[in-house]
Amino acid sequence: MIDGVKSAMRTIAGRLYGASPYCLSHLRGKVLILMYHRVIPRHELEASFVQPGMYVTPDTFESHLKFLTAHFHILSLGEALARWQHGTWEDSVRYCVITFDDGWIDNYQYAYPLLRAHRAPAAIFLPTEFIGSNKWLWWDRLGYLLTRTRTAQTRSLPDDLDSVIERAKRIPDETREAIIDDLATLVDAHPPQMRRFINWDEAREMSTSNISFGSHTATHAILTGLEPAALERELRRSLETLRAEGVNCTPVLCYPNGNHSSFVVRSARAAGYSAAITTTAGAESATPADLFRLRRVGVHDDITRSTPLFTFHLARQTWSS
Repeated sequence: MIDGVKSAMRTIAGRLYGASPYCLSHLRGKVLILMYHRVIPRHELEASFVQPGMYVTPDTFESHLKFLTAHFHILSLGEALARWQHGTWEDSVRYCVITFDDGWIDNYQYAYPLLRAHRAPAAIFLPTEFIGSNKWLWWDRLGYLLTRTRTAQTRSLPDDLDSVIERAKRIPDETREAIIDDLATLVDAHPPQMRRFINWDEAREMSTSNISFGSHTATHAILTGLEPAALERELRRSLETLRAEGVNCTPVLCYPNGNHSSFVVRSARAAGYSAAITTTAGAESATPADLFRLRRVGVHDDITRSTPLFTFHLARQTWSS
């Protein structure tokens, strides 16, 4: 009930704002970097657990692309970097970069055909050791196992599972892995051996249609918790793999979970990256304060599934930029 009222209020606010002559005027001459994760049809969502903040449906994503192509100049990540280096910006134009984190297989199945149909470039940040494998990211495994603990009498809502996963992010890696292993033993279940991410052949195919690939480290490790040697391995190994696989590589790092520090930034520079992207909300100007702390706007279905909601969300996330 409360969520429905909030959504209705946001929709009304979005319609009013969208009809205003000042709609998104504060983004002229600026760069909006959008952060997506997954693009999944409703019938697939109903068959598994996916965190609410991790997906949009293909219908929602296509509505976003229609809006963005009408109101923004969509740049590839490489084009944005070149413009930041050479200063070729127009003050009257709104710029946008579309990015995806993790390289889920649905990026190839559902996002890629829509990007190609709308001739929209995008960047996908890959945890390179997961690409083409049957490995599961830890929160995906935890979500899968938690859904196996539910019964008709004790059914958890998706938001309850989401909060458990968010709390688990604050647990040390080794402790969290032990808990997940114990849970797998307790419920006598293990995630099925199925590919969750794109493979390198798919990445090379996408590379021919203005999709570029950056680093999400080698294993999606939280970089601020690593010792210097492990940090260097995560950064260098991922970039070396991207270059060796012959994909359209843009040497940009996306910090897993957004976690970074001054030391991580210095290490990324030393490893050969040209820029790095955070999860801090906001838009960037023609002269970013720090190319290794670029801001983004996260996008997910429940707050952007209509054009008024999408417009209102972009405005709220970038108003102070």
